[in-house]
Amino acid sequence: MDRKALPLVVLMFLLMAGSLFGGGCGTAEPPGDDGQAVLTIEQALATKPDNMLKVRGAVVATGSDVVLASALLESYPPQAGGPILPLKGLDLDSLVGLSSTAAQPDLAQVMWSEYWLTLEGTIEDGVLQVERVPRVVEESFEGMRIRFSPVSEPVVAGGAVWWAFDVKNVGSAPMDLIFTSGQRGEVILAQDGVDKYRWSAGKFFTEAIETVALEPGKALSVAINDVPDVAPGDYELRASVTASVGPSGTGGSGGPGQALPELTTSIRVY
Repeated sequence: MDRKALPLVVLMFLLMAGSLFGGGCGTAEPPGDDGQAVLTIEQALATKPDNMLKVRGAVVATGSDVVLASALLESYPPQAGGPILPLKGLDLDSLVGLSSTAAQPDLAQVMWSEYWLTLEGTIEDGVLQVERVPRVVEESFEGMRIRFSPVSEPVVAGGAVWWAFDVKNVGSAPMDLIFTSGQRGEVILAQDGVDKYRWSAGKFFTEAIETVALEPGKALSVAINDVPDVAPGDYELRASVTASVGPSGTGGSGGPGQALPELTTSIRVY
């Protein structure tokens, strides 16, 4: 995971202090496009049953137990901290960029989001029946499936936002992802063809070539975060994993390879 913008321990503190989305002060986010506010887990647990609502937190899945957590405890693998909300009906495969200990059989088997996301559904007996997950933009390229999700929508001017990516080898042969710096993702917001925001602007990255080998069926996850300095409005969004892709063993020197394509969509900032 790319956590260069805000380290996980800082995010835990901000979340518990209420700085990201009112987690500790009892206030909710401004309304989304349907006029519905995004609630903290504590607020969601206090609502009347069967009301459709939006809740923000981090997903933690251990076996059949899947919860939305107010914080991720500083351990590895992470544990759910603070007030939690059990989830029902969530397809984990529908979420972009989850982390997992699946490749580490000596550890407890856990899947989690190293980002804060918004889920929509109804609560009954203290359990959220998930009806809607963050939207996903997807494209296939050179045997890879690239996905992007603005996981913390709605985006509010002056508020923290998370962008999540994953790249999965859906072909039958090993492939390499080649990065030419420490930057792994990029998001650009534009209006009328003019860039208004670029995630990487003002950030510094290590200058070294890194090759990530992906066997068939394996995926690389990337999550980046920021507080975009943009005015409310509608924006064109371009997102990319900043790597080229080629057959395994050919990219150790930075090439050959073809750059992964940009994914495009639109987004509203409130």
